[in-house]
Amino acid sequence: MSSNHIASARVGIAFLFLFVLFGVGTYFATDLSKFQERISSQEGREMLQGITNPSQLEDALRQHPSNNILRLMTKATKATDDARRAIDRLSAQIEPAGLSKEINFDSASRNDLDAFRSDLRTAEANAAAFLPRYAAIFKTEHDQIENAALSLHVPKDIASPVLNGLTQRQAKALNAISVILSARTDYYRAYEKYLALLSNEFGSFKVVNGQFVFPLQRTVERYNAASGSMTAAARRVTDLETDLKNQNRPLPEEWTQLTGAK
Repeated sequence: MSSNHIASARVGIAFLFLFVLFGVGTYFATDLSKFQERISSQEGREMLQGITNPSQLEDALRQHPSNNILRLMTKATKATDDARRAIDRLSAQIEPAGLSKEINFDSASRNDLDAFRSDLRTAEANAAAFLPRYAAIFKTEHDQIENAALSLHVPKDIASPVLNGLTQRQAKALNAISVILSARTDYYRAYEKYLALLSNEFGSFKVVNGQFVFPLQRTVERYNAASGSMTAAARRVTDLETDLKNQNRPLPEEWTQLTGAK
């Protein structure tokens, strides 16, 4: 065999050896990466166990500041708290400022009643139209947590259940808010009809010891029906909003399976 052929053979063998070595190296590097991810996931789950409130989370993060799962949980908790505050602010915008004061029927004029009715119609329109704005708040929360999971390279076996749980929690919350907004719409409408009756009867009734006195029995019956409808609608709103608040937990719901929180 000539020296050229021998040299070519050596180059070929060397190239083949490097190719095989590169392939084996890549295999072990990938396998090591998966192994490290499993270790990281396991350690992260162990650190999450027993965390039931934000202060415990802060303590755990101080002890393990570089743990990306704890960092994600911290960011997720903050994003959820920010979303709750945004929801509270939005809810406060449904009613015009004029509805914040109770009507003094002893001294209220017909114009006062009609101005209050106008604010009730505004509140009714807002309650019927605000649902997409609540949905936008939830989308911002979801995007922030999803982006944090990606940027922190949180293992998929933790990130996926958290994001799926987040989606489910938000869907339930948005459905509950939709029901509340519908109940609020009914309440504002019933309240406006109640005041419409009083406005139409203005001058014919008296207020004695906080009670309305009408000259005609049929007016009394109409008043009782309007008052009953308004009271029932108000009670439904209160019950629904109380139920929604009672569902709030110190930590986002989607983390409870990982932390063992009750």
